[in-house]
Amino acid sequence: MARNSKSRTPAKSAAGGKGESSSNASSAPARKKTTNPFKFLSEVRQEGRKVTWTGRQETFISTVMVFILSAIAAVFFYLVDSVFGWSIQFLLGLGG
Repeated sequence: MARNSKSRTPAKSAAGGKGESSSNASSAPARKKTTNPFKFLSEVRQEGRKVTWTGRQETFISTVMVFILSAIAAVFFYLVDSVFGWSIQFLLGLGG
């Protein structure tokens, strides 16, 4: 004799009563949620409107700062490389 699982009422949980037990939730396979590309694009536009974009002056100042700090870093590493190069040349010159 086959059991009819549809006629059973699910047990209510003690936490709050949606009427779903853990055994019923795990037995059903999860359905893959389909995504509508038009809905996705509209949500992307909505999120894009929430972004605070920088102004022209702030972008210009940030760009100038990046160039200045890059130049300082280049000079620093050039000097460190030169000191190491002179040190190695001096040490190799002593031995030969």
